[in-house]
Amino acid sequence: MRVVSEDTNIRKITLAAEMYYIYDMPQKEIAQRLGVSRPWVSKLLKRAKEMDIVRIEVNSPLAGTPELEKKLMDRYRIDHVSVIRPAIGGDYSNISMAAANYLLSHIRPEDTIGISWGNSIARMIDHVVEMQLPQATVVPIVGGAGSDADCLSNVNASRLSNILDCRCRLLHANAYCTDMNEYQVMVSNPMTREILDQGEHADIALVGIGGMEHSRILEYDYITREDRDMILNSDVVGDIAFRFVDKGGEVADLDFNRRVVACDLSAIRRNAREVIAIAYGEHKAEVIKAVLKGGHLTTLFTDYDTAQLLIQTNVLGE
Repeated sequence: MRVVSEDTNIRKITLAAEMYYIYDMPQKEIAQRLGVSRPWVSKLLKRAKEMDIVRIEVNSPLAGTPELEKKLMDRYRIDHVSVIRPAIGGDYSNISMAAANYLLSHIRPEDTIGISWGNSIARMIDHVVEMQLPQATVVPIVGGAGSDADCLSNVNASRLSNILDCRCRLLHANAYCTDMNEYQVMVSNPMTREILDQGEHADIALVGIGGMEHSRILEYDYITREDRDMILNSDVVGDIAFRFVDKGGEVADLDFNRRVVACDLSAIRRNAREVIAIAYGEHKAEVIKAVLKGGHLTTLFTDYDTAQLLIQTNVLGE
């Protein structure tokens, strides 16, 4: 018998409140997604009022910063931006929770969800409330890199699918190939190609963004010294879903990028209803800006200080 923690109950109450009051979802649909009865949803909404989470609107630490968000959406022509202030002490869990609630409010019953590697994706999954979406599918959009299970795309896909009670497909391939022969062997495998094609046609994609400072790709010995030097000597500003991009957000013309086993970013953006990134920290401001300029995203979750840098043209060299 499963014990439901008080923290899980609070998260469900907050999620139900946001779905109903912010995203205008009917109580019947909320009940279906949470796997509870409609009267139980009414109880959750009542409890949200009793706990002062809801007054006239949802009074949540996950609430964004509307004026700043509008500036970013107008400037970068992106559909949705949430700018969340971290909790006291620099805890970014509010951003992860806001992204998790947004995802849960926008998944449709038969969606395919493409998922990248990365710590920000993994931390978001920590805050996803359990649902019952048996017709949905989660699929990785990039191969594996390194041995840190916490941020592997297959692990992220498996964890998310378990929480959503839906199907999961795994990509049994390395993200990084040392030469073109290895790459051709990887992508010529029919199962690998099938998974990549499914990822490129995902309805929702969750992508990770990494800066040059504290880059896991560069610092954790995932790649050869030659490729590392080549990347450091180029004009790239960071990576999105394991592919390095330049200041304009274009996938850089590097041999490294041509040997990455991952879905094509332009195909993902062309086919997905939503491409969501969770990226925060001032050290990532330059690459976030590049990714926005490149038009790779529909949705961004970030923190207040980073968002301020994204609208200060003199700071990032415009």
